[in-house]
Amino acid sequence: MIKQWMTGIVAALGLTLAAQAVAAPKAPDETLKSAVAEIQDLLAKNHVKYKADKPSYFKMVDEKIVPHFDVQYIARSVLARNWKTATPEQQTRFQEAFKNMLIRSYADAMLENYDSVKVEWKPVRMADGASDATVNTNLLRNGKPPVGIGFSMRLVSDDWKITDITIENLSLVQNFRGQFASELKKSDLNSLLARMEGGQFSTDTPKSGGAAQK
Repeated sequence: MIKQWMTGIVAALGLTLAAQAVAAPKAPDETLKSAVAEIQDLLAKNHVKYKADKPSYFKMVDEKIVPHFDVQYIARSVLARNWKTATPEQQTRFQEAFKNMLIRSYADAMLENYDSVKVEWKPVRMADGASDATVNTNLLRNGKPPVGIGFSMRLVSDDWKITDITIENLSLVQNFRGQFASELKKSDLNSLLARMEGGQFSTDTPKSGGAAQK
């Protein structure tokens, strides 16, 4: 399951680079399809350089990939009710720390697995003018069963942005929400932020339905 979550992040982290180049938003699945090839090409051309220079690689991920996620929306969803009681400074720190934690956790896996899967796209069904959509796919791997990946997206200023990823019906947001809720029962938000900012908080991936267990 860990490898499946990593490949899901691999797919998701590279999936919306082309969205800003158009005057009007594409359909969410078309946005993803056109961007997959672009990020895979970027990694294919530079993977040796990125492996040798990780700070440069992490900078690329931060600048060109992360902005295509709705980071604030995801952070608010993950922190859940604790978001409402957090100060604006704590909210900003949590967004930044959570983003950096994901980069630390998954960027290496993205670099190693960028060319190891193919995507099978399923038709998107959404009402005209809808601002939320789910793009369902299968990740096809040689000699292994396909992995179902769903991308929850919403329209933000004419760009479709990812708000959650489900892998075989396991939600990234719900997984992290469970982890942080468990941590905040044992300590306060400032302590958790200090650990996250210091790289001392490790992420888990779910082994079965529902939130991950710690």
